[in-house]
Parts: sequence; C-alpha cells; structure tokens
Amino acid sequence: MTGKRPKRPQSPRAWKAAVEQYLRECDQALRFPTVTGLALALGFSGREEMERFAAKEGGSASDWMEWARSLVEEETLQAVYRKDTSSGARFILQSSFGYGEKSPRDPGPITVRVEGEED
Repeated sequence: MTGKRPKRPQSPRAWKAAVEQYLRECDQALRFPTVTGLALALGFSGREEMERFAAKEGGSASDWMEWARSLVEEETLQAVYRKDTSSGARFILQSSFGYGEKSPRDPGPITVRVEGEED
C-alpha cells in the first residue's frame, strides 16, 4: 500500500476490486491481511471508521464490509495451521474475531465412593 489515501469505492464492483487488490498486495508482499489494512485500502482512516460507515449505511455497504472482513478472517484462520504463525493468528482470532478457548464444563460436585476397603 502506498502512503496516499485511496478514494472510497462507490459501486459494488469497485468495492470488490478494492478488496481483491488489497488481498493481492498482501499476498505479493508476503503479509497477512488485517481488518485495519483493509479499512485503509478501502479509503477509511481506520477500522472504527469503516465499522461506523457499515453500520450507518446498512444494506449492500454493510454486506460488502462483512464479506471483506470474512476474507481477512479466513486468511487468519488459515494462518493458525502454519507452525510459524499459529500463536499470533490464534491471538488475532480471539481478540478481533470473537474466537475463544472453550472453558471446560463444570460437572458440579463429584462424590467418590470406594468399595471394598475396610480397616
């Protein structure tokens, strides 16, 4: 990505092209895509502005944002399976995408009765 802020896409075709361009640039630079990087590539000042825009606009804009965010999430999920990136990817999935460690289910009190032992 260049230092110049890109223009925000105005049509569904332009949204798709901008997202695909961002993903291509990440792939060529051997970088993982991020939601913040996606927001910058789409002409927003950051992730929060992109999320506010999607919430305000709703409809197809919100759908495009969700699609693009899902592509970034998928890339991060795939990184979990790579030995050299798994711990960082796991952290990002937990903190940015709502994934979490499953807590063990509490079975409640357990009573153990030992039979056959006498003093």
